[in-house]
Amino acid sequence: MPNNDSINGPRLLEREDGLPPASPGLRLIVQGGERIYSGPPDVRSLLEARGENPAYVNVRLNGEVLNRRDFEKITLREGDKVDFLYFMGGGVV
Repeated sequence: MPNNDSINGPRLLEREDGLPPASPGLRLIVQGGERIYSGPPDVRSLLEARGENPAYVNVRLNGEVLNRRDFEKITLREGDKVDFLYFMGGGVV
């Protein structure tokens, strides 16, 4: 599974005026681990930051499985729990 270091720890981004931003990012629980995410606060952007293809993964947010078409509309909030659900094929037919 892809993993992008852009959300694996705190990132302090600087504004153009040289001062740190008011908030360095959102604290999220992603796949069971606490992460700081400093990108756009929608589900689709989080997936892309992780290197996930939104067409091939389902997302559970705070226990609720989301509809893919809503990924861009759903805003992440401080403390949200995000899990990626992968479907595997196989078995005997």
